[in-house]
Amino acid sequence: MVTSIFKVVLEVFSSTRDTKVKSADQKNKCGRSGSDMVEFGEQLRRAREAKGMTQQSLAEQLYVTRQSVSRWECGDRYPDLLTTKKISQILEVSLDDLLSGKEMTKVVERNPVVENKVVNNIMIVLYAAVVFSYLISAVGIAVRMFALEAFQLIPVQVIFQFAGTGVSIVAFIYGLICAVRGTLSPKRMGAVLMAYFLSSFIIDADGAFKSFFLSGASLMSFRAWKIIALIAITYFVPMVLGSVAVFFFFVRSQNRKIWAVAIAVVSLSGIFYAVYSLYVSVIIVKVNASITEPVLSVEYYSVRAVLLIAIYVLGLYQTYTLYKKRVTAADIDQGVASTI
Repeated sequence: MVTSIFKVVLEVFSSTRDTKVKSADQKNKCGRSGSDMVEFGEQLRRAREAKGMTQQSLAEQLYVTRQSVSRWECGDRYPDLLTTKKISQILEVSLDDLLSGKEMTKVVERNPVVENKVVNNIMIVLYAAVVFSYLISAVGIAVRMFALEAFQLIPVQVIFQFAGTGVSIVAFIYGLICAVRGTLSPKRMGAVLMAYFLSSFIIDADGAFKSFFLSGASLMSFRAWKIIALIAITYFVPMVLGSVAVFFFFVRSQNRKIWAVAIAVVSLSGIFYAVYSLYVSVIIVKVNASITEPVLSVEYYSVRAVLLIAIYVLGLYQTYTLYKKRVTAADIDQGVASTI
């Protein structure tokens, strides 16, 4: 299992360079390669020429650039599923003739999960805001430790906080770059989400240990085991379940309802946890209002809660979108050209 995950991670992070090299090579050949993408491009070119249309005229009807049509025909890229459906209607060819089921499956797995430009722009802004928020958190931890000399955090807690925050920053920067380039494929999206769950697991571990030690319960007492069970259910189980579900659904491309439902359950629990954490944080801020030690403001916690909720809502949307795409590809593969 560990070896499989390691191989997938290597494949995800090396795919950007491989895709660029392959695309440049395909551009040089432009229709003379035997790849599935070029087969689609050749079918598109023949159908367009049979209709007596130029690349420019087809592009205008699709509201895209002529260069986009040229890239499709040269095998550089696939259009998204909705655009493919429009192409089949404009050129009066069936999806079966234009694109096989196997090719449609490759469209889903190679194209970005979010192909709607408006949603993609929202995702870019969200990722940038999350990165900025985590950077503020990292600076805040450093300032409290070194500048203010607030040594209330033990070294283990500091390691947990810095490690979790660092993983989140790297993950969302990677997701931001891919979103800007339009290359956030299911596997890359899965890598971002898995890293996010991992970072949440690490950060929550700090909170879990802190809660246990502050409880003052003896490790051998029944109360201690109840606290441990509550911590496991609250902190660890959702993150582990989310990581496993994301791995199989996004990375391993297993379009089973159980994984989609698991991601939905974890996302909804994450939304609830964000709201509850905001409530607790507001209480803490009010209680510590008279203390001379600086505390983060209610506004800061509110922004963090909104960002967390937005991440989980976006995860729900991405899961639903990808599941629907795969179902459509499977229908076409079975010869059922269902409406997209």
